Amino acid sequence: MPWQELEHAGWLRCLPAGRNKGQGGVEAQLLDADARVPTPGRTGRARAAHWALHPVPLAVARTAPSAIQLTALVLAAHTGADTGRADADHLTRLCGLSQAQMDDLFDRLLRTNVLEAWNCDGDAGEIHWKPRPGHQSEP
Repeated sequence: MPWQELEHAGWLRCLPAGRNKGQGGVEAQLLDADARVPTPGRTGRARAAHWALHPVPLAVARTAPSAIQLTALVLAAHTGADTGRADADHLTRLCGLSQAQMDDLFDRLLRTNVLEAWNCDGDAGEIHWKPRPGHQSEP
């Protein structure tokens, strides 16, 4: 699960849910030393950690391969009100994939109705996408 990867990377600590929750869930504690001070990138990390635990913005099936889950999480962190865009090189680095693999994953996200559309602007070196309605929201 993506939250386990975030825990392994030292971004958060997972704790058993409180006894009053009654659903056997997981509580998470962000391990950001500057958690109360806004710093560049801190908001994106907090959103990513939240979405790893509550995959609402670009929800994919929990049984989807981890590459698809990670890609959806990265895309969610780069998605605004109704569209997203990112530098193609930056996106491939974040996901640890080649451009061809990213193209394939974008196509899979289209086929599974997570994305409505996507395209690569080769001149600008950017990838643009549009989530399906209902797949994008703020935490």
